[in-house]
Amino acid sequence: NYDSFGNASYLTAGEMKLPGMFLYFSISYGLLFPMWGSSTSRPAVHAIHHLMTMMIALKAVTVFFEAAKYHYIRINGHAELWSAVYFTMSFIKGVFMFTVILLIGSGWSLVKPFLNDREKKVIWVVLVLQIIDNIAVAILTQETEGERLYEDWSAVLHFVDILCCCAVLVPIVWQVNSLEKSSEVPASVEAAKTLRKLKQFRSFYLLVVAYIYFTRIVVFLFATILGFRQTWLRYFITELGTLAFYAVVGVLFRPMEDNPYLEMTRE
Repeated sequence: NYDSFGNASYLTAGEMKLPGMFLYFSISYGLLFPMWGSSTSRPAVHAIHHLMTMMIALKAVTVFFEAAKYHYIRINGHAELWSAVYFTMSFIKGVFMFTVILLIGSGWSLVKPFLNDREKKVIWVVLVLQIIDNIAVAILTQETEGERLYEDWSAVLHFVDILCCCAVLVPIVWQVNSLEKSSEVPASVEAAKTLRKLKQFRSFYLLVVAYIYFTRIVVFLFATILGFRQTWLRYFITELGTLAFYAVVGVLFRPMEDNPYLEMTRE
């Protein structure tokens, strides 16, 4: 194969644009990092905000290594070192992202300074599922698409990934239920505040559900109608959806004195 500049490439026609595309997204996350980092110098900063800063940094680095992996595959036909680095970073990023979403949903650092036992168990479940998920990814890279083993591990990958996504929704549901009970008290200033927090957590729940549905189901179905030259669009739409998700979560949880989430710690 040859790229748009006439250079020989070991990538398929549908993968030609991936190195540049991932590099652009890495730069986008890199630009998002200082924007978010500057907001964490404000007085209303909590531990979860620092974890969110690390999450953005990990995402930017992971996407950069993915760009490097495809770049060297394009040139040499293989990239064992870059692939190993990418898969390692992808595992760390995946665990960290799901954990941060879980912590936000449980209200840790914003509502309470600790996690209860059942929330800790959910984190361990997510960790185990992410390990299985990355084993499946590693095996898929060594197999040829269309073979039986590839199809089996591909099914495992999608199933485990959806389980991870469902697991992070559990603490959000618990928190929403807790706020619903608190909002049932007679009308008062505290009840009004609780009702506002309830609406915020419901918004976060819907945002996470929309992100999961879009990146795990809509993109998967969209990929089935793509031609072999447009397979890169699957990665593009996934990364675009993820970038939008990060941005919206950042807006919802930005450190500011009048943020309804942050009022929880002052009650």
